[in-house]
Amino acid sequence: MVRGLYTAGTGMISQMEKMNVISNNVANLNTTGFKQDDLITRSFEDVLIKRLNDPSVVHRANQVGPLNMGVHVDQVFTRFEQGALHETNNYTDLAVKGDGFFVIETQNGERYTRDGAFQVDSEGRLTTKEGNPVQGQRGEINVGSTKFVVNSNGDVFADGVFIDTIRVVGFDSNDDLRKEGSNLYYNYNPQNAVFDSDGEVIQGYLEGPNIDLAKQLVNMIETYRNYESNQKVIKMIDDTLSKAVNEIGRI
Repeated sequence: MVRGLYTAGTGMISQMEKMNVISNNVANLNTTGFKQDDLITRSFEDVLIKRLNDPSVVHRANQVGPLNMGVHVDQVFTRFEQGALHETNNYTDLAVKGDGFFVIETQNGERYTRDGAFQVDSEGRLTTKEGNPVQGQRGEINVGSTKFVVNSNGDVFADGVFIDTIRVVGFDSNDDLRKEGSNLYYNYNPQNAVFDSDGEVIQGYLEGPNIDLAKQLVNMIETYRNYESNQKVIKMIDDTLSKAVNEIGRI
């Protein structure tokens, strides 16, 4: 019976973690280039219960059956499907159509993003909102103070003069990318090869999040009900234990 408390408790913890993931998805409904996360739960390995030191049980017939130990969070993974493209007519806004990520230089090293809401800083560099420079094939992209043009290959021109080509990269496996904050990703697996992507760069557009709000709301309701069910199981077991201790124990 006490084991049931732990089993239901693991269910509540898993549902709480799932609710956190869903809430984060919904909170980023208006975040440029955001990719939604999903959570997978898995049950612990079953254990086999056997009768021990019971002479009345014939050998090999002493198996009571399996016992489940509850569930745990197995994986939180990111879905990298393309989000809808929205026209902004802002020349510093860029989007990648297809596979690929913009390359950003940060104090922690090279990072990657689908958020193309860029700006030009006081030094004339193309940067993110946080001030991290966007990387081209030659390094930082200095476009000066004039309006620049970017073609579908990522080539940047200012006053008709070629400046650089924006780096857009892909990976052997996007599963090895991890979110770091500020809409940036890092590649945690050194064996996950980075290569130049053939994704198309579109100027004057931004990529919206790939979140299905209706599905997220349905998942939120379902998760809450699952949490509530496990909570009721714990209360039921607690009431039963209370009666066993306070009522039956007095007899």
